[in-house]
Amino acid sequence: MMTGYYASVEIALALENARELIKAELTDSENYADLMDLFTAAFQKALRDPEVDFGDVVATEYQGAHTVDDVKTWWNGWSS
Repeated sequence: MMTGYYASVEIALALENARELIKAELTDSENYADLMDLFTAAFQKALRDPEVDFGDVVATEYQGAHTVDDVKTWWNGWSS
């Protein structure tokens, strides 16, 4: 059973392995790499703080280089 620090290390490794698996197998994955990074950051922050919001994730991930509105425009136009 994983607890505390070891659990977070295992989770971080699993997330990184999942990202690399996708990047290795999908030819256009680079187009989604930033979204995978954003998801990974959000997941890790949510593990530590269940009250985290999107603004907190953007501020941490992009260190003030991009605003929430900037980031939303990158993907809000996607359609299925």
